[in-house]
Amino acid sequence: MQLSSGVRPLPRIPIVPVIGLKSARRVAEIFWPTFEERDGMVLFAGREYPQLKDFDSRTKAEAFYSHTHILDAFRHSIPWRSDPDYPDAQAPDTAHPDFALACELGRTISRMWLAKLEATFPRDRFRVYLTTRDDPIVRFHRVYPSERPWAADDEAAEKIASGEIVIYYNNH
Repeated sequence: MQLSSGVRPLPRIPIVPVIGLKSARRVAEIFWPTFEERDGMVLFAGREYPQLKDFDSRTKAEAFYSHTHILDAFRHSIPWRSDPDYPDAQAPDTAHPDFALACELGRTISRMWLAKLEATFPRDRFRVYLTTRDDPIVRFHRVYPSERPWAADDEAAEKIASGEIVIYYNNH
């Protein structure tokens, strides 16, 4: 077959399904979640927040409730070991290749969350954090002028420099 311009179309490359539709929908919700404003805060839509009013700031409440542990959300083969900082706790083996993948996934999710937050709440400023010390975690909060951020740049400078905390933010 030729197009009217004389150019042949590219051959169709078959797409091999990787995951089922239900799993794909769950993954999409992790990457591009639905947010809502509730009690003056931005949170994941459709979830229960039983102790929301127990926090002394909106920033702390949002950062606590609005987070995802990457290793809980996705299957992996990372073994767990004793945490050197907390003897009674376990931590994932950060030298395992899957850990680097989890951190990269966390960076992607962080950027996508910031884009979604900006699209959903275009007049607001947000900070999205990826913490990578052991279990990579993505969290966010809206920036409230009267409140300190969950991890202020000056307080977290050493962790930011080491890559233990990555902060994504918008400048509205």
